[in-house]
Amino acid sequence: MRYYKIPLMLPRKEHAMSRIWKYCYWLKPDIFSALQTLMTSRSISMLPAKQNPCEVIRADIGYAAPEVWPLICKHDATPWYRASRHAGKYLVASSFPLDREFEPCLTTTIQPVDFSPPAMPTPEQEQLLANDPRYQARQPEGWGAFPHEMGKAIVNGLAKVFGTPHEPFENLLRTWTAVHANFIAPSFRADQSFYHAPYSIAPSVRISSGCVEFFNLIDAAEQALLVRPCIGGVMVKAFEKDRYYLVRPVHSTA
Repeated sequence: MRYYKIPLMLPRKEHAMSRIWKYCYWLKPDIFSALQTLMTSRSISMLPAKQNPCEVIRADIGYAAPEVWPLICKHDATPWYRASRHAGKYLVASSFPLDREFEPCLTTTIQPVDFSPPAMPTPEQEQLLANDPRYQARQPEGWGAFPHEMGKAIVNGLAKVFGTPHEPFENLLRTWTAVHANFIAPSFRADQSFYHAPYSIAPSVRISSGCVEFFNLIDAAEQALLVRPCIGGVMVKAFEKDRYYLVRPVHSTA
């Protein structure tokens, strides 16, 4: 297998980091078909995501077809996917770098890290993040447009399974929105030991659609992002609850 060069980001001495865990790609249908043919010729099975795009993380190599996005993530992840330049593409996550011809499709690399956030926002600060004009200009149509009863069911389900407090769904949606906003118009960043990366400003149980940052649907220009998984990604056993992952955006050309 041929390997290509990825810009090296050496860990700072005070924070040891693991090696790259996942390589993530966005492939147009014809390029994805070529990858399938190549993997078949090498007797490598690709795990298809059935309901949640984050399922791609669960195997050495997995993929999510465009039609998977709205099955569970209709009102949160799907608006970001459809508004992005990757709409209609296949998501592929692999434990190994793909061959050189797929290099232009690389979008992020992911590695788990030991990071403790220096601060978390108050509800008032969350609202400021959510209202930031830079974020509002990027928020896709349909984001968070859950039917009223579905919003109540989400809050009740989280309370039952994880012991979170019962609250108006609007409060939870405010946090979900602020989490994305901090990656688009950051107010909370790590220090230089983690490359001043913006980070997830809530625990996993209060995060929705972590795929937006893991797979860079926002086209982040940052050197790095520190991303916690959403509770959906945790529940399908793709990511570790509350763990931070260093996401390195790669500015793909495909």
